[in-house]
Amino acid sequence: MRRTPSFFLAFSLILALGLCVQAPAAETATQPALVQVGVIDALLAGGYEGSLRLGTLRTLGDIGLGTFDALDGEMVVLDGVVHQVLASGKVARPADSLTTPFAQVARMPSPQALRLAPGLDLKAVEAVLDAQLADSNVFAAVRIEGRFASLTARSVPRQSPPYRTLAEVAKEQSVFPFADVDGTLIGLRGPAFAKGFGVPGWHWHFLTRDRTRGGHVLSFTLAPAANADVRLQPLRRLELILPERGLSAFDLSRDRSRELHAVEAGQ
Repeated sequence: MRRTPSFFLAFSLILALGLCVQAPAAETATQPALVQVGVIDALLAGGYEGSLRLGTLRTLGDIGLGTFDALDGEMVVLDGVVHQVLASGKVARPADSLTTPFAQVARMPSPQALRLAPGLDLKAVEAVLDAQLADSNVFAAVRIEGRFASLTARSVPRQSPPYRTLAEVAKEQSVFPFADVDGTLIGLRGPAFAKGFGVPGWHWHFLTRDRTRGGHVLSFTLAPAANADVRLQPLRRLELILPERGLSAFDLSRDRSRELHAVEAGQ
């Protein structure tokens, strides 16, 4: 039996009770969860030191996204495998001993299957998914397999202390344009109340079908003559893992919404 760290169990229990107060305990425990390591505002402030081993992360969810210790590239978790998209654009398979300062993973035990019309762009796809969920205050995960007429992804270079803010680092991002490419999109959605600790709205990472390229997604358009296969999973439970060393080194009182929007959009 896998042993759950006490700090993880405490936050899981608190958040499960807070978000699912009307649900029976047994039902709450079996609901699919978004499992998050760290908080986004700490990452924005330069909190790049990893706090959880990738080997542990893989036991908590089989799809997801995030980054690595020292902000060394973009993370794509797919079918339980952690992929590391480096600033060079190459994809590595990192060791389980490496750590992450921020990641989100989930499982999709009962996904909704749907089709997307050909030619939709990122915003149009998000609108379709939001309409399907019909609840703006729920977390969600989606996996989209298909062909993309165009897609733009990015990654960031490994950093060294003293760490700069993520907004500054993102100015040095490597951008990878794709055309007529087959691959997998992983998208995670946070509701508006996730502001500060999570990412409100949709957050996308990508891997090509051959798992050799990918990154954080800035834009995409589905191919005009191909249907995309979509699996969408509402997530009504949140499990938050905070670093054992704490977050006292960061000023988390300020509103970093604009910074987050700029970083997500690659501006």
